Amino acid sequence: MVRLILISLLGALMSLPVLLAQTTIDACNLFEATENEAWPFVLTAVESGDASSSNEQVFEIVIDGLPSEGASIRVAKTVANGNWDFGEPIALELGSNVVSVPAVSFARNVKFQFSSGDVAFSGLFLNYSDINTCVASTDGVPIAFCDAFEPGPNETWAYVFTAVNSDDPSSGEEQTLEIEVSALPEGGAEYRVAKTVANGNWYFGNPVELGFGLNTVTVSAVSFQRTVKFQFSSGDIEFTALSLNGEAVVCDANEILGCTDTEAENYDDTATGDDGSCTYHPSYYCGTGTFWDETAGKCTAESSCTGDIDQDGMVAVSDLLVFLAAFGNACE
Repeated sequence: MVRLILISLLGALMSLPVLLAQTTIDACNLFEATENEAWPFVLTAVESGDASSSNEQVFEIVIDGLPSEGASIRVAKTVANGNWDFGEPIALELGSNVVSVPAVSFARNVKFQFSSGDVAFSGLFLNYSDINTCVASTDGVPIAFCDAFEPGPNETWAYVFTAVNSDDPSSGEEQTLEIEVSALPEGGAEYRVAKTVANGNWYFGNPVELGFGLNTVTVSAVSFQRTVKFQFSSGDIEFTALSLNGEAVVCDANEILGCTDTEAENYDDTATGDDGSCTYHPSYYCGTGTFWDETAGKCTAESSCTGDIDQDGMVAVSDLLVFLAAFGNACE
């Protein structure tokens, strides 16, 4: 039975004044993106080719933030005949969430699926070992190297991103900036909002500490024309994605966005920057010891049974018929 429990000891440890690096599921390379809209991200605990795949699997995620609509986790595992079994969705909560999958007597795959990539976390453990190696990335672009940012007004606010100017007819509308932070300078970094108010004077918001993963800041709509800027304390902040009001921001005016993964179905060899649009054949997500069954429409475990030609989990008359049908054929 899959269970979700809260570990009181970890909760006590979390109350101590320790700064934990935070990231989101969609920014962590330990989670694979899928084409399943209901369960778009998955973390593989163990695959059937692993000698310990039958052991109990205990997964823990320490959550610091959830999307407004909430998020869920469920277990996906193969059973004795190789077919997939999907557990009931479990609502995720702030703090420690632990899901355990009992041991079995056969080799199997165990995965944990998530309903959203916007889940922010600071701790990730599998079988009581810390596996959170995704709090930073070397693939990010420093703010100082991105043409979308301009030098700031002073050393405290070294770089600035302009969302809208007062001469833009839409300047009174809501402005939302999203930045996926992959690396921060030692000591961290901050941002703040700078905007003009009704009388034209400047208003500066309170500094807000940036965290790893997705950082979202929204400036509410007003009834007058105004300028809105986002100021940053360092040019050493690195990011993997940047968008304004849902539209991707390009650092290089000559950059061509598209899918840059050669394994994707929609790989674009003209693209110079990845825009997250890559799509994959379902077989891409099949783990070790499984293959994509077009007829069944799912990943199926490869049979380890000698003589099981049709891979239905047993040696029977059907396997003999397959053999006899091919008997005598010349092999190329």
